[in-house]
Amino acid sequence: MLVTLAIAMGIAIQNEPVRAVRPQNKSAFFYAGGDPSEIPEVEARGGVYKVGGKPVDPLVAMKRAGFTAIRLRIWNQPKDGFCDLAHTLVMAKRIKQAGLKLMIDFHYSDYWADPGKQYKPAAWKELKSKELEAAVHDYSRDVIKALDDQGTPADVVQPGNEVTNGMLWPEGMLHINSDGWTEFMALNKAAIAGIREGAGKHQPKIMIHIDQGGKNAISRFWFDRYFALGGEADIIGLSYYPFWHGTLQELQANLSNLAKTYKKDILVAETAYPYVKDNAGPGLNPDPVPGFPASPEGQAGYLRKLTAIVKATPGHHGVGVLWWAPAWISAPGRAGGWRRLTLFDNQGEALPGLSSFGPVR
Repeated sequence: MLVTLAIAMGIAIQNEPVRAVRPQNKSAFFYAGGDPSEIPEVEARGGVYKVGGKPVDPLVAMKRAGFTAIRLRIWNQPKDGFCDLAHTLVMAKRIKQAGLKLMIDFHYSDYWADPGKQYKPAAWKELKSKELEAAVHDYSRDVIKALDDQGTPADVVQPGNEVTNGMLWPEGMLHINSDGWTEFMALNKAAIAGIREGAGKHQPKIMIHIDQGGKNAISRFWFDRYFALGGEADIIGLSYYPFWHGTLQELQANLSNLAKTYKKDILVAETAYPYVKDNAGPGLNPDPVPGFPASPEGQAGYLRKLTAIVKATPGHHGVGVLWWAPAWISAPGRAGGWRRLTLFDNQGEALPGLSSFGPVR
């Protein structure tokens, strides 16, 4: 069983004491943005993004709409070629040229990594223990160095995506009663050491990202253990989807508790909301949050409300909101991958939500 299941079932788990941490800068930059890693694939298939009916570079449109940061997922050797290092380097140039911060999300996989699957890249399949740690270190170093060498250093880096249940299974899998943490922490520290080495003079902030943004018991268990074992994080990242991770009120309570407990900056690293009713979506209710119908205006209202909640986190520790796959629209001959949760409609036209972050500090 995994950590999340253990807590959901009410299994008693002993928390470790929390390591002392220093307060963060109270005038922190606000990462208003998203993870549109799908843009190269959509564009390659003929998809076009528009504002007011006129074709636009989606990254430029995002910057004009109030975005300040873009996160890119990176896979080791993806079968379709997208989200690899080559595409990441090209996108990094576009992001910096648009005047946006660059955030890198290592999945340490050839495909999606999330709480339900954290599979090793094929090239690392037979690696164990120290060999696997060395591979994670060297790969992290080489990617971050390649970005720095081309003049597009990463501003924030995640060593793993939604690592609630660990990463690089089976070696780095986390179980109930804290099983698995020794190897997970060895892999985590190897990754961060590689990131630090590759970055040179342009040291990024390190974000540790789990899901369950509205679940305080899970979040506290996880980060209590992580920091007690010497884990490093400049930013705590939480995924929050209102159709999976609790109410907005539960999210707000969790943000408040985490900020007061760890004195760390916190970011909603993934969120999304439908702009049209869709009973066939990924576990969706037609209107996930009361007061915000599944409509263009409801979607925009949800983002404004969520951003306000994050900015109200005690100690000014709420430092960002990232929309997941805001640009994963349909392209000729291929349906969009994120159904009706994008910030462009399936004809490529920008929705009101694109410009709904409001003033950013």
